[in-house]
Amino acid sequence: MALLEVVESSQEHLVDLRGELGKVRGALDRTDAVLAIADDTLSRAEDVIVQSRRWAPVVLGVIALVAVGAAAAVVIRRRRQGTPQD
Repeated sequence: MALLEVVESSQEHLVDLRGELGKVRGALDRTDAVLAIADDTLSRAEDVIVQSRRWAPVVLGVIALVAVGAAAAVVIRRRRQGTPQD
């Protein structure tokens, strides 16, 4: 009878172990899903950074040209207002 009790006890432990392993598998699956989302988010952020590095000089150049144009227009307007008209 002792052998039968040991086998039954071992079987119960195996059932418990399978249950715990199932919980661990579920936790690993959830962790994997979260890591996939984080990876996707980081990839998108990297794409945004690369695009901003490409477009930043163009945007700054356009802003600088607009500022120079506005300053030139102000200077021209002041010169015209300062000269006597016939």
